[in-house]
Amino acid sequence: MQGTTAEHSAAGRALLALSRAVAIAGGLILTALTILSVGSILARVLLSRPLPGDFELVEMGCGIAVFAFLPYCHLKRGNVIVDFFTLKASQRLKLALDLSGHLIYLAIAALLVWRMALGGLDRLASHESTMILAIPLWIGFVPVTLSLLLLIAALAYTAWRDAGLLLGRGRG
Repeated sequence: MQGTTAEHSAAGRALLALSRAVAIAGGLILTALTILSVGSILARVLLSRPLPGDFELVEMGCGIAVFAFLPYCHLKRGNVIVDFFTLKASQRLKLALDLSGHLIYLAIAALLVWRMALGGLDRLASHESTMILAIPLWIGFVPVTLSLLLLIAALAYTAWRDAGLLLGRGRG
């Protein structure tokens, strides 16, 4: 439902605080990557050679940052919602649709965390690493998987909260 956030219960506030901290960490990663990119561009222009491994770090860091934003975005209802068809629908129908959306997103997030965990374990077993800096590839899977687990917690919380609202149990 529009305007409803996770700030109604102690669990919701804790999830929101943790999600905010993870999103801030993602923002700091993107800031560091921006500085790295500018430094690499300057090195190319001034020294005729880039910083070694800049693309590897940007690739891994951007993936980590994107997943770091997902739990906070969900708890703040920042995902894109097409409500053209539900503008005149009842609040109960909107709540039921929101609940179904949370559950579908939860299933997708569970599938992603399962596959990310397996992918990370595969990279760990194969000892694959980046070409230039030789960073083990499994390292990037750890923060992404943890962010997905936090997203699952956020999705489960919002589904539980909306189910409670739908059943008339209060604000969750």
